[in-house]
Amino acid sequence: MRGKLRILPLMDSYVWRISLGSWAVCLFFIVGLFILFDALGNLESFARSIQRLSGEGDSRGVLLVFSYYIMQLPFVYLMVAPFVTVTAGMFAVSRLMGANEIVPMIFTGRSLYRILMPVLLLGVLNMLAMLVLREFALPRLLQPRDSLALLLKKGQKDPVLENRILRIDSESTLIFETYRLRSARMEGVQLYVRRPEHRYQLRAQEALYKKDGRLGPGWYLTKGKRSIEGTSLWEPIKFHGFSGLDPARLQKELKQSRELMDLTFTDLAQMIREKPGIPDYVVTFHSNLTFPLANILLMILALPFALRFERGSKTEQVVFALLVCGAYFVVDLIFRNLGTQGTIHPVVAAWMPSILFGSLGIVLFDSVRT
Repeated sequence: MRGKLRILPLMDSYVWRISLGSWAVCLFFIVGLFILFDALGNLESFARSIQRLSGEGDSRGVLLVFSYYIMQLPFVYLMVAPFVTVTAGMFAVSRLMGANEIVPMIFTGRSLYRILMPVLLLGVLNMLAMLVLREFALPRLLQPRDSLALLLKKGQKDPVLENRILRIDSESTLIFETYRLRSARMEGVQLYVRRPEHRYQLRAQEALYKKDGRLGPGWYLTKGKRSIEGTSLWEPIKFHGFSGLDPARLQKELKQSRELMDLTFTDLAQMIREKPGIPDYVVTFHSNLTFPLANILLMILALPFALRFERGSKTEQVVFALLVCGAYFVVDLIFRNLGTQGTIHPVVAAWMPSILFGSLGIVLFDSVRT
């Protein structure tokens, strides 16, 4: 009896070791491949930046490149985690099947589902890791990563955003050619205000935010002018509040101009509350919930092909399973586009791939012969 009690944890430990080993290898290979391609694509820019920094007496060039890719790791992981998980699960099960180890485990009285519990839990852990990373790690890494990217790829020490259009509120639209984040300085500024009581257009060569300026907190304009309603004339203007827009709020508004997939759930939820009519925010919010679920859905969808007890080509099984996984990503992309275009409801668009492929995965996994 004691020996029987001891063998159960040993089985779990054995399957865990195989699963974690496969996951580590797949993670290193896939993430490393992404980083390698990105580094090769930016090699010339990095070389110029390192040379320029050395000329300025800064010898941290190579260290900055290394730091950039360390910060980039969580972002790459969030893009490829489900693919890593399902590939690792398939190779782990294929290894057990190749060594003919699953059948003896079943003869000990364990069900197939109980034997594969560590493999499935690996998907659950990766799902939780994706949710935690997105909500708590990305806010701390996003700005430093973007600053390093601008420094290394474009040589910009003061991060610059170019050619943006911001809808400040329902009545004001701001356009600028460049905005320097650190110095809070806009260039090529245009402001369009359309209110019931008055309408006007403002233009300025430059707008600099001063918290303790002579006229109070706001934007101090260089060569600023404002149109006079009902005429073709302009009047000079040196100061404007831009509808209460300060650098903190401006940076928050600019989040919508970033890659939405890099934003947290909190950021997206707030953007949905403030601008509920934009379907992109709703689709992205729910897709950021459903994409981590793909760690489990793709696992139960792909494992039946690796669990075929008949003899056959393992390569054929793995390739077929990968094709099924690829179909998931294609369908997910199609539904996201339909949701952002307003063809179908954004929530339905985000969840439909998970519902379809999850149902198919449950049917396939339940049909595996034990």
